[in-house]
Amino acid sequence: MNSRGAIFLTMLFALSVPAVAEEAMREWTSADGKKIAGAIFQLEGDKITLDTDRGRFELPLSRLSEADRAFAKNWAAEKEKPGESEPGMAPSLGNFEDLKLGVWPQYVVSELAVEQIEEVEKTSESEDPYVYRTPHFEFRSPDRLSTSVVREFARIFEATFNFVDQMPIGLAPKPNASGHYITKLYMSKDEYYSDGGMEGSGGMFSWSRRGDEMDGVIKVPLTNLGVEYTGTRFIVDHKKRSTTLTHEIAHQVMMRWLATPMPTWLSEGIAEVVSSQDYDNGRFKLSSMNAAIVDEVTRGQGRDFQMVRLEKLMNITHAEWAGELAAGEGGKNYNSANVIAYYFLRLDGEGDGKHLVEFIKTLIGGRRGDLENLTAAHAEHLLRGRTYEALEKEVADAWRGQGLKIEF
Repeated sequence: MNSRGAIFLTMLFALSVPAVAEEAMREWTSADGKKIAGAIFQLEGDKITLDTDRGRFELPLSRLSEADRAFAKNWAAEKEKPGESEPGMAPSLGNFEDLKLGVWPQYVVSELAVEQIEEVEKTSESEDPYVYRTPHFEFRSPDRLSTSVVREFARIFEATFNFVDQMPIGLAPKPNASGHYITKLYMSKDEYYSDGGMEGSGGMFSWSRRGDEMDGVIKVPLTNLGVEYTGTRFIVDHKKRSTTLTHEIAHQVMMRWLATPMPTWLSEGIAEVVSSQDYDNGRFKLSSMNAAIVDEVTRGQGRDFQMVRLEKLMNITHAEWAGELAAGEGGKNYNSANVIAYYFLRLDGEGDGKHLVEFIKTLIGGRRGDLENLTAAHAEHLLRGRTYEALEKEVADAWRGQGLKIEF
């Protein structure tokens, strides 16, 4: 599990960028007449951020046409009206009743029986010919798969769902809209690319909002799920590690949280914590979580780690994160997010994650793009009177006791 392979590096950028929310889609025109399709994500000062099918971009408001500038300002004014915070999201997020803070399982298991895999009868010509369902996931395939193959990669999806669900921080994952998390499979990379897959990526997770519901899909070639096509059928390829998908599955099962102001470092950090853990045959081993993270961020090469400064890391925007990744400089961000997320999960304060839980609960009351609320929540629940420099010292001290030497 610790060597996740090249697929992870190629998947990260494509899978971590959300798709455009359909109801907000429109065409924007620049002052010089160029056009771009996208959805407004936020307007802060003289900067506007747009979600497009190629990712999230920030640009000066002055670069847009006069009509688009007026639209953006009206949009921002509407968002500021009382009672206009993302309808339907807050009541459906989280479950903090009877939460056992700091109580982590030693193992997370996907006990997926063959009987729990259902082959769904095709109902229309527009659907994929073969659809398979597990308790929480639906796999749409262009070719029939054997039960053993479906079960092999379905177990990692179900195990990852259970992992996120059993984290004692109240995330309470559940699919929206369709009732299942959807994965669309492809016979080849060419077929994947022709259906919108990002060139060079090993898979893609995108999400969108329809009214009060969130929906999302993972698109991935079958060959990247640890199976091999022999010419007549798919078989399990034990030389490949399907565990590279756990980071993206974690994003998928947490997709309802993506419409909150959950910061990038935390959403990516939780996914990294999950994907760092030892997985085998439907089971995550969590008895040595800290050691697994140390091995991951150092790649097993000693115990020294150069970490991103916390003031930058904990305030980085999604656009900045994606930009650094696209420039080939994102690996350090992911490892740093892994380290700081686990710190707040299990090393901060009494080690029970209560401050992170209070932070997450505060996110529910905010609006997507509400950076002022997010900054205040950081200060109240995570910094708690500490400067970023003081927090860095405490993080380094805590991890030194776990065998990791951090330098900022």
